Amino acid sequence: MAVTISFQLSNSKGLAKIISFKGLGYELTIHPTIHGEPILTSQAFYYLNTLDCIAFLRMTTEQGILRQDQIEYLIDNYLFEYSTMNPKSLITTKVDEFVYWKDSTYNLYHHYDQANTGALIVDQGNDPTVIDIQPIDNDTVCFSDWCIPKNYTKDIVEDYVEKMHSLLDEKVMLFIEPNEHRDGYMGKKRIFKCGEGLLDLYQAERLDRIRNIKDSDEEFVIKSTFSDAYDVYIPIERVNCERLYNPLLLSFYFSGLNDKNPLNSFVGYYNVLEYYFEEAPNVLGTHAHFEKDQLECVVRLLSNHNDIASFITSLESGVKAKLSQPIATSSSVSINRFKSGSPNYTKAISAWLYEIRCAVVHSKKTRKGRTTPIFEPYSEEANNIKVALPFVRWLAILCIKKDYELGGGKKNL
Repeated sequence: MAVTISFQLSNSKGLAKIISFKGLGYELTIHPTIHGEPILTSQAFYYLNTLDCIAFLRMTTEQGILRQDQIEYLIDNYLFEYSTMNPKSLITTKVDEFVYWKDSTYNLYHHYDQANTGALIVDQGNDPTVIDIQPIDNDTVCFSDWCIPKNYTKDIVEDYVEKMHSLLDEKVMLFIEPNEHRDGYMGKKRIFKCGEGLLDLYQAERLDRIRNIKDSDEEFVIKSTFSDAYDVYIPIERVNCERLYNPLLLSFYFSGLNDKNPLNSFVGYYNVLEYYFEEAPNVLGTHAHFEKDQLECVVRLLSNHNDIASFITSLESGVKAKLSQPIATSSSVSINRFKSGSPNYTKAISAWLYEIRCAVVHSKKTRKGRTTPIFEPYSEEANNIKVALPFVRWLAILCIKKDYELGGGKKNL
């Protein structure tokens, strides 16, 4: 027996590709989808880069059917591995607004259109309690679909999509005189100029039937019913992960990855490092009694001067430019700039991140009578710490991997 699960993701809009995961005993596919079961709100077209994605998992009894928490943990490990390869990825399983629901089989109306519409459901072929169902005002309707409205909308939607699709090739004869703002034009001109990844309704619905991807496939083709010219090619990326990381550290990490508030994002990543504050000095065979020194020990455990220098080199030019500037806070006191060119980057990055951390988590107006740097939530100044997020995220990734090497991971889901 096989069980299939579609799992909602956050921050996946515009991914516009398929990701195939292997290595943890269960293959997982992330692909674009149309959320919300549209029926009254069906569209003729969708753009691939506007669609959210889901994680699709197929399990068999031979493999073992996973519990909900095990599925989430499986996906978290795969997504963590993916995020280490794609620094711009913010995809997580941590969702605030749910788009899935479960209808009772005993209810006559099931939910569609983001759960705003109730559609009459009658399974005449399999429900022995259904004696008969007949149309009243439309004798041409055949109830072949258990979702009764679809038997009425099918022909309407088909006609609508076909007519809308024909407009993609529609042209007009255009004559425009040139002026100081644009050139003149004489000839035929399309009425639409479409962007890449335009899917008609039928192509968009087929996104949820992406299955049996071969190892040799580099892209998946969503065929058009109308013309090969409108086929859409979706690239396939493959990720292999064979480690089950510490679930607590993954939770801290994904809280940093998922939060839109840069202050909270910083804290999420920082919590991963803080987990090792007492253990890192022990592993290094040294003593550290103050948090600033403990953070330095964690950084020393995870990296060295050359590693940090290489990471700085890999950063975008805009981030590197901001590193040379003090970080303005919500008080009159700025945080010192990162000491680029320092002979000891482990000490420099530790001191810099610790100063930022204090300004993020504390709100003391003064300390020993002196004004302190603080950040007001949702202020313009709060965005200034975004320059530090690549550093603390990178270190959090290294910490989670080091924790696995030290025996902090799991052997089974």
